[in-house]
Amino acid sequence: MDDEARKRLIRSRLKQQNGGKKEIAVRYQSKYPDSAQREYIRLVDQYMAVEKQVILRYMPELKKILWEDQQYNTDASGNDKKRKTRRFAILEGILSQLKELFERMLKEMESTFGLFGLKKMLESVAALNLKLTVREWKKTVNRTLGLNLLDDYYSGSFYQDMLETWVSDNVDLIRTIPHESLRKMKEIVYQAYMDGKPTTYIVKEIQRQYGRDKRHARLIARDQVAKLNAAITQRQQTDAGIRRYRWSDSRDERVRDSHKKLNGRIFRWDDPPETDAGRRCHPGQDYQCRCCALAIFDLDNIDLPV
Repeated sequence: MDDEARKRLIRSRLKQQNGGKKEIAVRYQSKYPDSAQREYIRLVDQYMAVEKQVILRYMPELKKILWEDQQYNTDASGNDKKRKTRRFAILEGILSQLKELFERMLKEMESTFGLFGLKKMLESVAALNLKLTVREWKKTVNRTLGLNLLDDYYSGSFYQDMLETWVSDNVDLIRTIPHESLRKMKEIVYQAYMDGKPTTYIVKEIQRQYGRDKRHARLIARDQVAKLNAAITQRQQTDAGIRRYRWSDSRDERVRDSHKKLNGRIFRWDDPPETDAGRRCHPGQDYQCRCCALAIFDLDNIDLPV
């Protein structure tokens, strides 16, 4: 039996089993790849810990530079004019020291990150995401249509290319975090110094900025896992001849209002809905979106690797 004849036979049997229906909605709610997300968050936490270690090593030197400046600016007579004169006299030297300090910090970070194995760790996250998404898709097909998919179909060249592109993009994305973090910290130090803020204030602001950057890194991890999951899901369904899906949100308090309005509605893969003004996306493609696409099986066009 040739491939086309086999497909026709499968379609005919599925329609008979489902009372002649042409379309079947899924009977299984796929689970989100939480363990892949946890692995990515663990990765960025380790990455940010390297940044923290470098900052802590250089913190005494930073404090020393700022403390020496404050000593120069102390005037027992309280003569404000003299204090300002001395401040401008040493300004260029202090800023030069700070610039050189941050350059050494960045160089050490880059050297340390070079030993981190970021690409290999991201490849593990991508592979786990694919494994979990495929497992859920197989459950969806089996519980809805009673079919068992081939084990190795979703390890083909297209899916490997998809993972490689995702890994490459995420390597670039994660590498920008410490650069941007250090740039912001440098701006904090410069601005606070020019405003005459005490060293204790500057140190606390650096700590706050690190906390913000760590939270941002975790947001990136969650967002990128969702996007890869969404891309694999779309390809799986369109490969199977599925043209439409039902939007399903994550049913918790974090769902944004614009996505709640889409919940339960049917859309086409070739025509993404408008999620916000001027923005069109499928489930999981929007920033921090945890919604999913529930396949609507078209039994006249079904094409599954069984």
